[in-house]
Amino acid sequence: MNFSVVLIVRNEEKTLPRLLKSLEEFKARGGEVIIWDTGSTDNTAQLARDWGCKVEEVGERFLLTVDEKKARLINERFCANGELPILQAGDRQFDYSSARNYAASLASNNIIAMPDADEVYTKLDIDAIEKAIAEGVGQFEYQFVFSHDEQGRPLIQFMHC
Repeated sequence: MNFSVVLIVRNEEKTLPRLLKSLEEFKARGGEVIIWDTGSTDNTAQLARDWGCKVEEVGERFLLTVDEKKARLINERFCANGELPILQAGDRQFDYSSARNYAASLASNNIIAMPDADEVYTKLDIDAIEKAIAEGVGQFEYQFVFSHDEQGRPLIQFMHC
């Protein structure tokens, strides 16, 4: 396999099995699935290990405490007149961008898919992806289906990269 799947998770015991099931062929062909657990209190990490994922539990490593200056800057930029502040000094906030970059560094491949744990791959053409990567494609654009109607047809969809 010349691409990896990396997930940042927390308490995804209920949703993760669906995603992992959609990756069964990927796994069977030697695909790398990395789970980066940010402090689950449920069975997420063990479920992922049992499925054969590489799991790293990092707890609160990227949970930051907001200082007075940062709270003021964010509130000035994102709060309209009369709105309550978004943050206050002392609030804790997850630094997702740093967590995402670190999680990506754990992959053994340069091309990485990073779905959310509640998503599912309905059409994953592994051969086409591997071929495109071998030909030098470094980024993929695809149709992302956000929700389906009662008959299972795409209801909300958009291009994703």
